[in-house]
Amino acid sequence: MVTDSMGKLKDLRNKMAKITFEIIRLSGERIAIAKKIGEINAKNNMPIEDPLIEQELRNKVIDLSRRYNINVNFSLKLLNLLIDESKRVQQNVMKI
Repeated sequence: MVTDSMGKLKDLRNKMAKITFEIIRLSGERIAIAKKIGEINAKNNMPIEDPLIEQELRNKVIDLSRRYNINVNFSLKLLNLLIDESKRVQQNVMKI
């Protein structure tokens, strides 16, 4: 019985690791898109920040969090990390 539980635990941990790696991969895609957005913003003298777009994202994240029973504060913290990193990348692009 203990061996079966340990095998199941190992499988669950492997699945969690795979999901984590996918999150990192998707974050890389998001950063690449942020860089392209920064390039467009730089060419058109547009600001990095767009409060309306950020608020729309927050609203959608809140809705999804509620739909999937995920703590809203956690989801918003994650979104804020993503937004902050996108802004950092865009600022670097605009300095070039």
